[in-house]
Amino acid sequence: QIYELIKIPNLKLYKTDDKDIRFLIADKNFSAGVGINSVNCEKSEYNKIKSKFYLTKKNIDYYSKDFLKKINLKFIILCKNLTISDIPAIGFANPEMKTIILNINSNEKIFQRVIHHEIFHIIHNSFEEIFDESVWSNFNNKSFKYAECSTCSNRLDLDLYDKTNGFLTEYSKSIASEDMAEVYSFLMTDKITIKKKATNDPILFNKIEYIKSGIDKIKKFND
Repeated sequence: QIYELIKIPNLKLYKTDDKDIRFLIADKNFSAGVGINSVNCEKSEYNKIKSKFYLTKKNIDYYSKDFLKKINLKFIILCKNLTISDIPAIGFANPEMKTIILNINSNEKIFQRVIHHEIFHIIHNSFEEIFDESVWSNFNNKSFKYAECSTCSNRLDLDLYDKTNGFLTEYSKSIASEDMAEVYSFLMTDKITIKKKATNDPILFNKIEYIKSGIDKIKKFND
């Protein structure tokens, strides 16, 4: 039944929470998809899954059941040594399958931020008209250009810049949707720090306000 829902083999149900999120784990190593969307992940030790599950659950609890339903998130997969298109990854979102995959090998700070980063990709897919990439790109200096795709770029570092100049991390500079997801992830996990940075960075300030405004619209949607 799980395979029929999300087209990923070798998974089993780990927990179901009160917000109707199904937490899944790898019963065996699995591979799914082809090309740039190929996903590989490994079965993990139970004790490692347990600690990362509680960390994930804590961060999911920031969201209301109604909000998660609006954005269409249903499944969270926990596994280790995640790769996307043979490139090591901390997380991956598959909006069509209402799923995010999280690499439990990650350190706690990055892991928590990536939870929200991947959730934003689910949000963005459901509300593209609210988070317009052309509007977002116009916040940047005119000389700046994003890459054609996230895997086309060697901008991979997730560490927070000391001097932001419109971007929080190197990975923010890959493509517009990743830039949005990075801003959102910091808003969810380190709001005070990035708001301080935005006081001297008008580009970043505009990006933060755009994300906050969009999320507020979703929360009011169909209320």
